[in-house]
Formats: sequence, structure tokens, C-alpha cells
Amino acid sequence: MRIVSYNIHGGKDLFMRKRLDQMAETLSSLEADIIGLQEVHQNNRSGYQAAYLAERLQTSYAYGPALPIADGSYGNALLTKHPLVFSTVKSLPAKKEPRSLLQTTVKWDNRYLDFWVTHFSLDESSREAQVEALRKEIAPLNDKPLVLLGDFNSRHTEFTPHLLDCGRIQHMHRLSTLVPFSKRVDYIFVSSQWKVTEYQRIDVKWSDHYPILVTLQLAEP
Repeated sequence: MRIVSYNIHGGKDLFMRKRLDQMAETLSSLEADIIGLQEVHQNNRSGYQAAYLAERLQTSYAYGPALPIADGSYGNALLTKHPLVFSTVKSLPAKKEPRSLLQTTVKWDNRYLDFWVTHFSLDESSREAQVEALRKEIAPLNDKPLVLLGDFNSRHTEFTPHLLDCGRIQHMHRLSTLVPFSKRVDYIFVSSQWKVTEYQRIDVKWSDHYPILVTLQLAEP
């Protein structure tokens, strides 16, 4: 299974030029099964970006609002080629800009798998509270497969022992995910049922973040 995480910066590049079409072309070329997106607009002012990308890539999608904007909102999204059977959105603790967690379940090869997408706060105290909130969500899953992906706005984020960092497993944890800075803030975490066989940074500058791609194999039930 191929999984991508990408902060699309509202469909704009570092210089605020519109790049949503180029992002769609890149994502299509990656042929991912699951795509987790952050900084996604769903409003008249900036466009219905999750819906637009899903149409371009011929996928279904789930969207999780975090912040009300104009007549709509701004938040996280998940695109998938496989049947999307469940989605819900939970608010995360945050001192300033609201943050959320998009939780989805996808049917793949007759199994029901959880994929979560989030975008953490810029301030450290909010991020610490968000880590603890996610730990409480993760713990009851026990042996159920889970993939957590997103922009965690930190060089050091972990959810051990429940989840493992794909970049660290593949010895790519020093690779920056931000276009203007040497800093990794985008992660894909997996539960122990997943084997990580590949980790890539996709070197396109359509956003202020690079997309990251992992290839995973799921253990037999």
C-alpha cells in the first residue's frame, strides 16, 4: 500500500502562487492508495480543494474542518481509491488556532483499516496537549492496524510504543520536509502490524512542504 502525506498550503507555493493543478498532477503520478492532506480549504473564497483534488484523482474523500473561514472552513482531508466506510472529526486542544483530527476507516483487501490525518499547532504547549490527546485515542485500538499522518510542526514527535515513525525506520529522519528550511515536521506513523518497505520525499515545490510517500505491507491477520 502506497501512502502520501502532504501539507498543500492552501493550494499555494512558498510565494503564494496558485499551484493546486500542479499538486493534483504530482499526486496523480504517485499512484497512492491513501493521501492525507493538511491546510485544505473548503469554502467559496479559496475553493473546495478536497472535492477538487478527489475529482481530479478519481478518488473518494473525507474532510475534517478545523477552522471556520468565510462560508466554509479549513482543515484536513483524506483521499482514497478504496471504499471509505467511516469518517469522523475530533477537536484537539489548542491555545490559538483550532486544530482537529480526521479519523477514517477504509476497506482494503477485505480488511477494515484506520487512517488518521492531523495538523498540530505551532506552539509547544498545545502540541504537547495534542500528543496526549492522540495517545488516548490510540491506546484503545490494541492490535488494530493504524496509520497516522500529518504535519506535526515539530522536529521531535513520537507515539511509542503504540506507533512507529516510518522516516526513522528507513533512516530518513534527518531529511527536511519544509521547502525553505532544513526541518522535518511531516510524519507518517504506523502500528506494529505494518512493515515499512520504502520512504521517499517527493522533491516538488508546489507548496511550502514536500510530500512524503511510504510503501507499507500489512501482516496477515
